[in-house]
Amino acid sequence: MEVRAAHRSERDEVLDLLALWYDDREFFVRYNQNDPKFRDDLCLIARDRGAIVSTVQIFDRTINLDGHRVPMGGIGSVFTREDYRHKGVASGLMRLAVDTMVRERFEVSLLFAERLTFYNQFGWREINRKFGIVSGASSLKSPTHFEIDTFDATRDLAVIIELHRSYSGRFNVAAIRDDRDWSGNLAFAGNQPLHPGEGSDEYFVLARDTCGIAAYARVTRFHGVTAVMEYGYRDGFIDAQIALFRYLGDAAASKPAAFSIVGDHRRAALLRVGDTHSGVMLTHTAHDPLLEERLVASGASVSHHQDNNYMWRIVAPEALGSRMNRPPDAAARHAFDLFAHDQSLYWTADRF
Repeated sequence: MEVRAAHRSERDEVLDLLALWYDDREFFVRYNQNDPKFRDDLCLIARDRGAIVSTVQIFDRTINLDGHRVPMGGIGSVFTREDYRHKGVASGLMRLAVDTMVRERFEVSLLFAERLTFYNQFGWREINRKFGIVSGASSLKSPTHFEIDTFDATRDLAVIIELHRSYSGRFNVAAIRDDRDWSGNLAFAGNQPLHPGEGSDEYFVLARDTCGIAAYARVTRFHGVTAVMEYGYRDGFIDAQIALFRYLGDAAASKPAAFSIVGDHRRAALLRVGDTHSGVMLTHTAHDPLLEERLVASGASVSHHQDNNYMWRIVAPEALGSRMNRPPDAAARHAFDLFAHDQSLYWTADRF
């Protein structure tokens, strides 16, 4: 059994293995071909009897912690062929992943998991975080003077990058994207559909007024629910975000829009697949109490879903301590406080 980093020539074999997971090879191709920070030495494999039987990928990301740009290794695409499970193969890869992140100077690590105790043994700890469940969005009382448009990268990307920087950049744990990161993120955003054919592409909508783009939202369908993977609004333009939530509620419920509509909105059909939970949106709201208050005051119901499939690990406490000007143990404790804080934020659009 070989346990090592993959060679470039093995990329197709890794994708063939991952295709066994969801029967959706293209989902993983999007990351491998579009992530500008994808590296073969961060794609780890176990090979036995001439075949790749297990894999783990480290995703190179940077997050904001107290205003510091902290290198983060995201653990994803963890998959083992069924006949090699419960034989220590994945454990060997996880130990190699930790060693690799130390070598590559990642300071913290994030993964999303259901097998919590498996990852606990390698140093990851689950953190409770809150998803916002917004009900009754189509009943929101909002100004209707905003124009609802669809995102065009050539025309809109520079403005959206700045809006993301000014809105999301205020929050701890948010991923920091440079121009290359944005290009890749737009190519692989979306989530693995629960049902074949449900669709995982994103629907990217904007609210404009006479001053230009006032708010945006990136949306997909996830487990039968409209999932707002990321949003942002200009300072002082919270009404534009409320308007976008109302528009999305109308679209999910197949109600006529109350706004002027321009652009290509064919992807709005993503919100109506099965019409299962047309009145519900799943997103992050706890980090923005003012927005939650305005949603409720405008007629929506906002509740929270506790998610503990969100796991963090400190990879290099000494480096993190030096960066934060704290002793290593204190820096690690502080980082976990930030990971768990209601007003910290890691967008679903950045999930790997």
